[in-house]
Amino acid sequence: MTTDKIGVTIRIDKSEARSLGEVVDDLKSQGLEQVQSHERFMIVNGSVNPDALDALRAVKGVASVRKDVVYKAQAS
Repeated sequence: MTTDKIGVTIRIDKSEARSLGEVVDDLKSQGLEQVQSHERFMIVNGSVNPDALDALRAVKGVASVRKDVVYKAQAS
């Protein structure tokens, strides 16, 4: 059974001495896909298997990992 990937927003610790690129590489190695990094805001967006959330949180330099909320319109 395959699980659907979920969208995540990852905040990078601004005091982290490593470059955003290094942190992004580590996030990718933990399964992050469709990566968009926003260096100005120190935020990375992407999608990942829900099982990998803790691995993303454990990456050095990550301040927080938040699942993106998806709103679906209901048929009336």
